[in-house]
Amino acid sequence: MMKKHARTFLLLPLAALAACGGGDAPEKEKAAARPASQAPARPGEAPAAVAAGGDTALGAGQAPAVAGGGQAAAPGGAAAPAGQPGAPAAAAPAQSEDRAAEILTRVERAAGGIRSMEADFSQTLTIPLLNQTQRSAGKLYQRKPDRFLMRFSDPAGDVIVADGRHFWMYYPSTDRDQVIRTGIAAGGQAVDLHQQFLANANQRFVATLAGEETVGGQPVWVLNLVPRQRTGYRSLRIWVDKDDHMVRRFEMTEENDSGRRVELRNVRTNHSLSDALFSFTPPAGAQVIDQ
Repeated sequence: MMKKHARTFLLLPLAALAACGGGDAPEKEKAAARPASQAPARPGEAPAAVAAGGDTALGAGQAPAVAGGGQAAAPGGAAAPAGQPGAPAAAAPAQSEDRAAEILTRVERAAGGIRSMEADFSQTLTIPLLNQTQRSAGKLYQRKPDRFLMRFSDPAGDVIVADGRHFWMYYPSTDRDQVIRTGIAAGGQAVDLHQQFLANANQRFVATLAGEETVGGQPVWVLNLVPRQRTGYRSLRIWVDKDDHMVRRFEMTEENDSGRRVELRNVRTNHSLSDALFSFTPPAGAQVIDQ
């Protein structure tokens, strides 16, 4: 019987997430916990929750912060008259979206120039339905168009590899006798981190600028992204480096309220990564399960 694994990286294709369970709780628990009236966020709505694990996360029902200090409407749904205390800055939401769109354009342009990437990563997965929080860390490598490697140091020995034909997912920390294998989409776009989530981002998301922070000592913009169409997740929040416009941190809220936060450090781009780095041979005696 195939075991489910919750540590799968958020930037893997959704098919790979499904193959590994993607952190989902059992269907009966999800059905019991989800109100019948619950629906995914629609374009323009604030996400109901953002992944736990940081003082910048949004709380349930909390609207994204608006650059420029715009305030919410007065109680009862009526906005306070302009110029009076509590009056919203009418132009702030539009300015926030325009600025976010400009930043996303820079992100996409920067990503287009990346042929390879190496970085240290840390990940936190929060599963409210199971009252669980899992953490992992390691090294990430990517070479366009179809090579990808996550080598975990915590849990030590776990690995996810895309070798140009298949994804291989092996978690000896949980089961030394099982390897999960799934095919890579034609053209290899499924293993391109930026292509999967940030290509054509302005067409795919309603984006707002939530503020400015620092990640690893670097100043960043914080953007909230709500999908315009239904996906396997409700919302994304990204931290964009002001200098090179690379995404240093991701947060994703899934449909079942599970949250993932991934942070990248010591990022290096466009240096040589050999084919051998992305090779994987199943351990002797391990069962390979095709998805």
